[in-house]
Amino acid sequence: MNRERDFKPKGLSWGWIAWGIFVTVFVFFSFSHPNQEKGRLAGEIYESAMVEFYQGKYSEAIESFNHLIQSFPESKLIPYSHYMIGLSLLKKGDFEGAIQRFEFYLSHYPDGDRSREAREGIRISREELEKRNEIAKRSEELRTHLTKKGQVKRRICAQLSYLEVKNFGDLEKRVKDLKNLGVDTLIFKVFQNRGDRVYPFVNPRFEEGVYFQTENAQVVDDILGKVVELVHRQGLELFAWTTTRYATYGLGGNSEYRAKIYNFETKRMEIGRGFNLFHPEVMKRLEGFFRDLARYPIDGILFHDDLILRHNEDFSVEANKSFMKEYGFLPHPDLFYIDPYRSESGQYYVKAYSEHFWIWAQWKNRWLMNLAKRWMDAAREINPKIQFAINLYLDTVLNHHNGLSGFSQTLSSALEKGFDYYAIMAYHRQAMKGRKIGLKEAMELMTEVTQKAIKEVGDSSQVMMKIWILDWKTNELVGYNLAPLKEIEELLRRILKEGEVSLAFVPYLPQFPFHLLKEKWTKVNRAHQ
Repeated sequence: MNRERDFKPKGLSWGWIAWGIFVTVFVFFSFSHPNQEKGRLAGEIYESAMVEFYQGKYSEAIESFNHLIQSFPESKLIPYSHYMIGLSLLKKGDFEGAIQRFEFYLSHYPDGDRSREAREGIRISREELEKRNEIAKRSEELRTHLTKKGQVKRRICAQLSYLEVKNFGDLEKRVKDLKNLGVDTLIFKVFQNRGDRVYPFVNPRFEEGVYFQTENAQVVDDILGKVVELVHRQGLELFAWTTTRYATYGLGGNSEYRAKIYNFETKRMEIGRGFNLFHPEVMKRLEGFFRDLARYPIDGILFHDDLILRHNEDFSVEANKSFMKEYGFLPHPDLFYIDPYRSESGQYYVKAYSEHFWIWAQWKNRWLMNLAKRWMDAAREINPKIQFAINLYLDTVLNHHNGLSGFSQTLSSALEKGFDYYAIMAYHRQAMKGRKIGLKEAMELMTEVTQKAIKEVGDSSQVMMKIWILDWKTNELVGYNLAPLKEIEELLRRILKEGEVSLAFVPYLPQFPFHLLKEKWTKVNRAHQ
């Protein structure tokens, strides 16, 4: 077997001869050391892993290299094991994982013997990623071309979480009113968490669950089909708004199905609120959940704002096992957080994050987006025309590091998965409260996030700017009198000045004076005709 051909197609160079001499000397001195037994065992594992690599058993090789890293942390073979894991991932076609591992090698061993090869591995991986993304892009374009209704268009949406109507006839009248106000898409909540208000026009069988037929969650009442029919009858389209991690229904009370969070105060792991998206049963159920949802003639699905992992979750057994298999070390708070402290408000923060934390955060982000892609693919197998929108936080767009650390969410990774719409939660009153800024600064922030989103996404119609119409402190309607209405008018003016984005008003309330604002978004259309 000519092992060198995978690295040097034209044969051995003086560099490789020198490397052979180095290995010989290294092994000699390792076995001459008082700890020669450990050196011998590490050497055997390394040689076995290399055999697996050359046999094309890349997953087995990764496990063996990780075993060496975990079992013999002082071995001089550790740097080479990290490099070989990167090369194995590259061979497997996991280009994102390969880039991260090569970058890990370069950051920890900048003068290592495999620095040049690691940089080359990064270059090759990025090229392959570009090729893969281009193929995916062409496939998506073909899918859109073949499904006449699949083209992304600018939308004006009303997001409905509750509506005080007693029957479907009254609901249809409200939908008709929305159409007359210039709304073309209804974002309809299809889940019911414990404590949420129940739609008055349903016959609930449970306090929590979903509003469509599925075996993967409790069914409160199967009304989605009827709602879609009446929405379509009025000429509007419907996106089903569904939760992912923060459901209080489904999967029973099994604690294994919940994520694990680190409590900075007690310094202990606790059961979190959200689902453990690394557990095989949870992943299986959610994939079936989206397949069942896609069986209805809906036009799209909006992922709730819970497709995130905060900086102190998930430390579940399944997540730790998956991460360690790929990177060779267990996630642990002591490795991640630099100088945690308690603020005056009682919340815990950290002064900084370690390099190990950023590897973990990037890995979590990649895992979440791969799951989202898996769910979208499953739904599109049932309904190829269905479109997808994902809720994104402000920091996801404004600050890459804050989005990654706070939510394990980045706009760039979402773009790679080909969502149809990127719903930016541009809640200016929330920003005023959370960032302790005034109205002027909040408006400037909304302008900045719109600019950045359009620049990154490219097609302004795919950017869906979400406008919260309630005051974040009082929960009163913004726009109930003329002064606050001017505030919304100014917000719309700033957003629409940046481009012809889609809009979503959250939550829809009939008291909100849509009729006074319709001209703000319709004249954008007129300007482009």
